[in-house]
Amino acid sequence: RSGAMTTLKAESKGLPPQEKESIKSITIPSAKIIDGNVHYVVQVQGAFNAWCVLKRYSMFEEANKNFVEAFKGAFPEDAVLPPKKIKLFQSHNSPEFVEERRVLLQHYLQKLVAVKAIAKHKLFTTFLTKGKQKLEIKEKKEELPEDVEITDVKIAATRIMSDHVLYQIDLFNSRKRKTYSRWCVLKRFTQIWEMDCKLRASFAEDLDALASLPPAPQRKSKLLHDHMDKSFIESRKVLLQNYLQKLIKCPVAIRSLLVLNFLGVQ
Repeated sequence: RSGAMTTLKAESKGLPPQEKESIKSITIPSAKIIDGNVHYVVQVQGAFNAWCVLKRYSMFEEANKNFVEAFKGAFPEDAVLPPKKIKLFQSHNSPEFVEERRVLLQHYLQKLVAVKAIAKHKLFTTFLTKGKQKLEIKEKKEELPEDVEITDVKIAATRIMSDHVLYQIDLFNSRKRKTYSRWCVLKRFTQIWEMDCKLRASFAEDLDALASLPPAPQRKSKLLHDHMDKSFIESRKVLLQNYLQKLIKCPVAIRSLLVLNFLGVQ
């Protein structure tokens, strides 16, 4: 079909025998609320075809216990399931909560699938094939406008200081010559959070612009979370990268001097 594309190969004649399946890549691009419960849309690329499955957090929780037991030494240290949260303190259906959990669940699965022994293990492939559905092929997204100053962003590393963490934000402009196409800035979480607050305040009178901004990064109480813990830092890095990647694709944000100055655009 002309103009159609997907990052996954389109599904062919159905799954091969399960013992021959091997998972190549996984994304969780979105979530759906069905009967009041959040279901995460897991898109899977296998060795032969692609499909999607809907999974609730409780399914991940149960599967993770089995994975840890079965894979033992092969289980990657940085594959951390986002912790269970009590609904009394936070709505599990709020856009901010769903987005945070979506990103962390995707990161968790991608860390697992990166281990070849796990990617082809029957326990893992069964989890990702049970309830499989046909993958919908989406139309190709529009290219970024020519005048955009940032075409990609990654948080490749962190620097742990005595009482805080600095995130190394690598920025790219693929349209500039090599000398000027890449740079980096170091920022604390608080600085990113404060920038987001100022950005939202600048659009206080423009509700459409305000609604187009990605969900803000969530602050975490130091009384409940150890901000210097390795797993906490890794999770925050993943969440901040997701936030910044969405921010640079937001038309009103990427043209804001506040954002451009913050990200070191000269």
